Amino acid sequence: MFVFYLVIIVLLIILCFRLDFLLGEKNYQKKNQPAVYPTRHGQLDFLDTGKTFFDTLFNDIRAAKTSIHILFFIFRNDSLGSQLIDLLVEKADEGVEIKVLLDRVGAGLDKKGKQRLRDANVSFAYAKSPSFPYLFFTFNQRNHRKITVVDGKIGYLGGFNVGDEYLGRDPKLGLWRDFHLRFEGEGVQDLQTQFLRDWEEAGNLPTSADSYFPSLEEGTQPFHFISTEGEGLEALFFEHINKAQTYIYIASPYFIPSSSLQRALCDAAKRGVEICIILPEKKDHPFVKEASFKYIEELLKHDVKVFHFQQGFFHAKALLIDDTFCDVGTANFDRRSFDINSEMNTIISDSSVITLVKQRLETDMKQSTLVSDRALQKRSFSVKIREKLARIVEPLL
Repeated sequence: MFVFYLVIIVLLIILCFRLDFLLGEKNYQKKNQPAVYPTRHGQLDFLDTGKTFFDTLFNDIRAAKTSIHILFFIFRNDSLGSQLIDLLVEKADEGVEIKVLLDRVGAGLDKKGKQRLRDANVSFAYAKSPSFPYLFFTFNQRNHRKITVVDGKIGYLGGFNVGDEYLGRDPKLGLWRDFHLRFEGEGVQDLQTQFLRDWEEAGNLPTSADSYFPSLEEGTQPFHFISTEGEGLEALFFEHINKAQTYIYIASPYFIPSSSLQRALCDAAKRGVEICIILPEKKDHPFVKEASFKYIEELLKHDVKVFHFQQGFFHAKALLIDDTFCDVGTANFDRRSFDINSEMNTIISDSSVITLVKQRLETDMKQSTLVSDRALQKRSFSVKIREKLARIVEPLL
């Protein structure tokens, strides 16, 4: 009888979690719609190594005169994080206004790091704190955006977070491949707007200053942002995948598509579109790699090429189609980014940046192993068990 009651209790708990998640997701999506920002013309720099990204970011922060606004999903107080904290404290002492917004669950910043920021009068807050009545859903609904705005004139958006692993210092993961964009001129105001929206949504008082939105020069490179709250990005990808005529390149650390996107990719392959998907060989989270196998297995039957990156860990997020549609941002090609997380992506129309992204992806494919159907069929019993477990929690991956 004890076992019977225990099973009943476990099933009731699972049911409560499931109802909490479904009702919370429905309620959240009623209140939050994707924000599609207008087309801008600015100056874009494509950054694909940790050293280049952090050197450039730190130099811009050192040169800040009025404000520094930072939003990251992860911010560790390790060697790299401590350097950034030191720099922010130094700029705060110079009178620069600083706001730091981190995801409540993902951040990883310890008490010492937070206290150093607060002692320097840096405004600090957490985004997406779990709350009632939908505790389980809000625990999973993360702010995954990575935005930095300096003086309202320079902006950053992409995949890098703050931690030693992003410089390739994790011995298990090695080199870290990621994509980030640096913006100057027109368009930075949209990153500023989104940061301030997230700052206010985190429970802070509305804030604004003339220096946040200075006059910005119009550049030559067209792009626009799309900011999503668990809805909107999947539909955009679906639309452009269905329009593909020549090729589709997908880059993501995790590959767990919705059923509609999986069908769209299969249909594109059937009509002769070359599809290449680049994923990491190594994994930084449990179950995510195993969760991708059933999708990869089906795509391989339609002659889709799937690559496992061998040079380190692959964390870049991009979708490139026919040299005309290029998406680089914070969203992974997975259910969590499409259905739950707060994300922000850049839709790039400039041919020179598209060429850089394409060249980087094609180079990384050459440094990757092509996944074969035969190798996938030989996966071990333990891998198959993890794969079955992954299917249970797939909507959260």
